[in-house]
Amino acid sequence: MPKKQDKLDHKYNDKLAKIRRANVERHAGYENSLKLRQNIQRFQRNATYDMELQRLRGATAQGHIAPHAHKRVADLKNILGK
Repeated sequence: MPKKQDKLDHKYNDKLAKIRRANVERHAGYENSLKLRQNIQRFQRNATYDMELQRLRGATAQGHIAPHAHKRVADLKNILGK
C-alpha cells in the first residue's frame, strides 16, 4: 500500500514543479515586457526633452527669450547631459 502512495506523491510533486516552472516563465516574460515599456518611455521622454531644447535654442537664435526660458534650457541640458 505505501508504494501506491509514493507514486501518487511523485505525480503530485511533478505537477507542482510544472506549475512552478510555468509561473517562473510567465513572471520572466512579464518582467521583460515591463523593462521594454520602461525603456520605450525613457526614450520618448528624452526625445521630448531634446525637441523642447531645440525649440528653445531656435527661439534664442531669433531673438531674446525670457529669463525663465533660460532657466529651462539649463534644466534641459542637465537632464539630457549636454
